[in-house]
Amino acid sequence: MNPVLLILMMIGIGALIGGLTNSLAIKMLFRPYRAIHIGNYRLPFTPGLIPKRQKELAQQLGKMVVNHLLTPEGIRRKLTHSTFKTQMTTWAKDEVHTMLKKEDTLKEVLEKFHIEVTSTSIHKHVSHWVEHRYDSVMNEYREKTIEELLTPALRERADHGVDQAAAHIQASIEAYFRSSEGKEKVAALIDNYLDNQGFFGNMISSFMGPDGLTERIYPLILKYVSDREMKDWLETMLHAEKDKLLTKRVAWFEDYIGRETIGSKLGEAVAHTLPVDQWMAKTVEEWTSPYEEKILDTFVPAAVDQISELLSSKVESMMTQLRLSEIVQEEVEAFQVDRLEEMVLGISRREFKMITYLGALLGGMIGLLQATIVLFFG
Repeated sequence: MNPVLLILMMIGIGALIGGLTNSLAIKMLFRPYRAIHIGNYRLPFTPGLIPKRQKELAQQLGKMVVNHLLTPEGIRRKLTHSTFKTQMTTWAKDEVHTMLKKEDTLKEVLEKFHIEVTSTSIHKHVSHWVEHRYDSVMNEYREKTIEELLTPALRERADHGVDQAAAHIQASIEAYFRSSEGKEKVAALIDNYLDNQGFFGNMISSFMGPDGLTERIYPLILKYVSDREMKDWLETMLHAEKDKLLTKRVAWFEDYIGRETIGSKLGEAVAHTLPVDQWMAKTVEEWTSPYEEKILDTFVPAAVDQISELLSSKVESMMTQLRLSEIVQEEVEAFQVDRLEEMVLGISRREFKMITYLGALLGGMIGLLQATIVLFFG
């Protein structure tokens, strides 16, 4: 045989065998996807390497991700890094700003979270809360006297209030008696008194006349009700009554009025003073607009810092609870081999072609070497 033809033929056969061998080896990484059986006999090298070892690969990938890729230390560094915090703060500000500008009313927001709130239910809860708080607070003060609860400043104000009340009562009495109604009342009282005195009353009435006695007594009454003595008497009487009340225990006043009555009426009064319907009709923007700047510039950055610190301190427990290795293992086990093959070939197709060409080159070189040996020894 022509030596040149022999050499070319040997090189071609070697290159073909080398290229086909490498190409087949690459294909056998993925194919066949399932085992091929002839009767009870399973053909060797079926399924391919990756489908056959997919479960083991999934276990190793799960361990690798947890032990070397998504480690607690790496996640903690990421969470506490200043750049990450800045990015999170910017994102949080944008999200919070969007929420604060919503036109939804408070009632609509609560309904979105399936929280049913009505003015009746709020009034009821507030009333019950106030009633409960009243009872718990009063347990501490029931056995104390009013005087024990008053501070010196309040005691001074109480004394001053009594003096003002005495002056007001005197002024009211004086104003009444100086009015035409008061004068008529005095005259009626005198007439009634004289009528009830029989002969003696008739004698005085006929002697002085009904108007004459009134004209004599009326100025005396006016003088008495406007006199300093009247004011002193009122102040003395009111201060005495005040001192009696101050020595009584709080429980006495409570029992006098009724504990349940005080608690329920106080709760109802507080509840009905709350403008619940107006609150529920306000939009989120109306509620938050006075505090928007403070929320965005102070609260959000502080919240991001606190959340980052909290998450970084709980990374180990969170990763343990999440069981990342099991998640990765389950995902890899469920991954379709044909999709994996498509992904790998899509990324490394050029490199696999070069491996095939390299096999053909090595096969051709081996064929050249074989041809040289045959010619040398032939």
